[in-house]
Amino acid sequence: MTTCKYHPTRLATSRCKRCGMPICNDCKMVSEIGVVCSQACLDAIKAFHERVKEVPHPRKRSFLSGRTVKGLLAVVILFAIAYAIVCFRAGEMLGPFDAVDQFISWGRSIVAYFF
Repeated sequence: MTTCKYHPTRLATSRCKRCGMPICNDCKMVSEIGVVCSQACLDAIKAFHERVKEVPHPRKRSFLSGRTVKGLLAVVILFAIAYAIVCFRAGEMLGPFDAVDQFISWGRSIVAYFF
């Protein structure tokens, strides 16, 4: 069990939010920010919060955001379905280059149909 920073004979019931020192119920200062051990720690935390408010926080945007991952997954699934159709029509498992040749021939026939 830990004892209070200021009263070594008393058991600590809390820790200071800033310095982490153990404190008893008589020593703790409860504020809107949290429990602290002294006015100095409270002032330091308030000053820190004021400095943080002044710093501009750029919006972080990850390359692998939800839409990106869903889009890539959809493309992979569509290619897998197309590959399965090509292999089924050929009656055997095709290599990647043979499957690409089939995709290109399909694309040419679709373009020729519309144009």
